[in-house]
Amino acid sequence: MARPREFEPDAALDAIKNAFWAKGYEGASMQDLEDATGLKKQSLYRLYGDKRGMYLSALQHYEDNEIAGSAPLLAEGPARARFTRLFNHAIDDALIGGDRRGCFLCNAAVDQAPLDARSREAVEAAMNRVRAMFADALAASPPYDRSPRKREAKAAQLTAAYFGLRVLVKANAPEQALRDAARGAIDAI
Repeated sequence: MARPREFEPDAALDAIKNAFWAKGYEGASMQDLEDATGLKKQSLYRLYGDKRGMYLSALQHYEDNEIAGSAPLLAEGPARARFTRLFNHAIDDALIGGDRRGCFLCNAAVDQAPLDARSREAVEAAMNRVRAMFADALAASPPYDRSPRKREAKAAQLTAAYFGLRVLVKANAPEQALRDAARGAIDAI
């Protein structure tokens, strides 16, 4: 008879993600991952194959939770209101919630995407899904509702602005700089 699992897989993956988010791929040792999850190295390898598998699973977990979790902010109202909610939420998480970690996807883009093809593919796919989510939100308002070309171009600009904002958050930029950056992106809609 197989022994029941003594851990919650989603909680373990969340802990792995947070360890990589805090220390990066190279900085997070197997001991760090064991400490974060409470699992032994053998169990982690059995679940994810290797450290790279853990990292890629953590990226997917980030996309499935943090990125997908922002979709409701883009769900209702005119395009400008949708993006105002999204950008303000990112700023408020940093200023009120104290979360100055920035974006795990941004970290992965500069930490591992240049060094590993699977990480690069995962980052590219996630960023493309964000851009598509932004394009869908823009379709709520003119001229983006009538022009796929304008919609795609503006979605690309907003993607760059949003991820740039997340980098500014991590860099501990002051509130006014964050609000100005967000306002500039939103005013251009």
